[in-house]
Amino acid sequence: MERIRHLRAMEVFDKVAEHSSFSKAADVLNITHGAVSRQIKLLEESLNTSLFYRGSKGVELTVAGEHLYESTRHAFSVLRNGVYEVNRRNNSKSLKVSLPNAVALKWLVPQLSSFRALYPDVALLLETDDKVTDFGMSEVDLALRFGTPNWSGLYFEKIADEELIAVASPRLVENVKRPMSPEEIIRFPLLRDAYNQGWEKWADLAGINPARLRVHSIQYFESAVLLEAAIDQQGVALARRILVERDIEAGRLLHLDEISVALDRGLYFVCRFGDQNRPVVNAFKEWLLANR
Repeated sequence: MERIRHLRAMEVFDKVAEHSSFSKAADVLNITHGAVSRQIKLLEESLNTSLFYRGSKGVELTVAGEHLYESTRHAFSVLRNGVYEVNRRNNSKSLKVSLPNAVALKWLVPQLSSFRALYPDVALLLETDDKVTDFGMSEVDLALRFGTPNWSGLYFEKIADEELIAVASPRLVENVKRPMSPEEIIRFPLLRDAYNQGWEKWADLAGINPARLRVHSIQYFESAVLLEAAIDQQGVALARRILVERDIEAGRLLHLDEISVALDRGLYFVCRFGDQNRPVVNAFKEWLLANR
């Protein structure tokens, strides 16, 4: 096996090849143009071959340079990822959390003050995104996801079961006593959640013919927007309980009846296997479970 020498020169070569420029490589590495030239010369002499064609408009890889760059590009990427992973696992001062916008706005953010009181030295970075997090390509430490547990190779734990309940603005239904009957509820426009279309299930539980439902033509793909429409008196929303609890407590919404539509999905805590044992990640998970 050939012994690898001049690792620093390899790093310089990798940056020159990436940017096709000695000057740009020098800027990225925060060294002088002369230092870049010396490292490349050292490497070429060591390998006894030219790695670049020099021209007035920059440099271009030779055939030998192309072969070497294929290796260094992969090797330094793996090395950088390894260093990042070690630093990430040792990090106890910050957490990057990926979660849906509605979960952030309606559930997590309103109670973060209690987490800050318990862990004042931990900085939280919230990345609101409904897409499933690719932990292999992301700097995210953990994710909160509404769904079914099909995250192969990851650690997950259920934070809460989910169900849909009928809610509306007190101003919309101010003259109707609660709990409202199904007949009273369906007199109002029914707001449609594109992802949780449970009105037909609600009608079945209520003993109502689904054909009688006046479901609003607008579909809401964002749960937080659906709830704002309900708060704005535009109709009755069939909403996830976990997202409306604080609006109900604050009097912005009313729970209208005693029917709930159980969902086969829940809110889950998800992270890389092993990370659940990192003290800062475990602390956040335990806090979530205590505040669900």
